[in-house]
Amino acid sequence: MTWDLPTAAAPDGGAGSGTVLDGNAAAGEFAGILAGDPTTVTVRCGSCGVAQAFGQLQAYMGGPGTVLRCRECEAMVARVARTPQGVWLDMSGSSSWLFLPAPGRA
Repeated sequence: MTWDLPTAAAPDGGAGSGTVLDGNAAAGEFAGILAGDPTTVTVRCGSCGVAQAFGQLQAYMGGPGTVLRCRECEAMVARVARTPQGVWLDMSGSSSWLFLPAPGRA
């Protein structure tokens, strides 16, 4: 699969990088795609292996899309961008996403 999207903002605060927020700031963008509340998800970084709550990820929202980075190693964990072609979701920087069952479901 080839991406026709620019690379996300650099974590070092370089030119073009937006304000760094926590993952809660990106929850609305991801909720529309995941059809649920992403703030209940635990994400494991594919680069360093650290498991962290969605809200603990670093959110970069100042560019052409929303980028989530690991709080430990700053590797890209996930990104989402809305284009005229549709919504692009890339979760290749993560090794797993743990969605807890809804209350009352086993």
